[in-house]
Amino acid sequence: MYWTFINYITMKYFWILGMVLTLVACTEKQTANQEDTFKKSELLQQISDNYILPEYAKLQSDVTALATTASSFEQVAVQSTFDSLQAQWKRAYIRFQYVKMFDFGPGMEQNLAMSLGTFPTDTVAIETNITNGNYNLSEISNYDAIGFPALDYLLFSSKAFEAISTSAARKKYLVDLTQKMKNEVDKTLAGWNSYRTSFVDGSSNASTSPFSLLMNNFIRDYEILKWTKLGYPLGANIGGVNNPAYLEARRSGISKELLYANIRAFQQIYHGKGSNGKNGKSMHDYLIALGKSVQAATLEKNWGIFLQQIEALPNNLELAMQTENHKLIELYNAIHFNTIALKTDMVSAFGVLITYSDNDGD
Repeated sequence: MYWTFINYITMKYFWILGMVLTLVACTEKQTANQEDTFKKSELLQQISDNYILPEYAKLQSDVTALATTASSFEQVAVQSTFDSLQAQWKRAYIRFQYVKMFDFGPGMEQNLAMSLGTFPTDTVAIETNITNGNYNLSEISNYDAIGFPALDYLLFSSKAFEAISTSAARKKYLVDLTQKMKNEVDKTLAGWNSYRTSFVDGSSNASTSPFSLLMNNFIRDYEILKWTKLGYPLGANIGGVNNPAYLEARRSGISKELLYANIRAFQQIYHGKGSNGKNGKSMHDYLIALGKSVQAATLEKNWGIFLQQIEALPNNLELAMQTENHKLIELYNAIHFNTIALKTDMVSAFGVLITYSDNDGD
């Protein structure tokens, strides 16, 4: 009787084990079939041909116009040219929000994200460079004294026109900054034209593959947005004590527009929306192909919610801190919570390993 019972238990165990292995095998086969159905190379081609390359071309045009106007202002410093300079800076800075997440490949070779977008800018370093005149803008020590944030200080500080128009050294620094930006964007776009084939063909999940680099930088830039555009200014790391000195583009007051553009960029890339009007395979489609329609619907909804929350804010975020700070906190919390849907649910479904380092605890 004892051995009969043992045999029964043993047979039951192997029967259950067989059922589990069968279910696992079926799941793996289903996932493999889903992978076969969805071609990640088509997603990469959509992003490169209809988003990255057109967006870099637009940024190149905007930065070229900015550098050209800066040179004109150096020659003839009149108010109308200065006004154009401010408007072109704003247009180019907003455009930059649509490409800064591609901090790999040619973008990384030029350190474009850091070179063009490090903030808050170091005003002491800027003034020291202008006074001494023997600066090297390519040195790492100058990364927080260049790019769009440095121009925010130069072009939008109190009495900026008078300060620049009467100082040859200040005008030279302005020209040097914009020319550096133009050169780096030119090289990045040229690099992408060469890198494009490798990018489209790199659909594996290896940590160094273009697909993995794309996903890592997509999530990384999202977390950078969360902290630098909202978290640090709102004092999320220091008990909720506001620190407006950390606001992006504080002097020009376009922090809200930059935040909106950055979220809009995430939304467009996630949905496979081409900046040239051509749409195609997307991260959203990939999630659905993997049977993750609930997660896909959550992300689709959240992008729209974020944009609505931003639109409801006062145009000046520093003013919003004083009058409607609760709305900024609600927005930060919503963006923070969405990190799980992106970094855990989506990336895990794609089988990609997060390789960059962060210490925010999500």
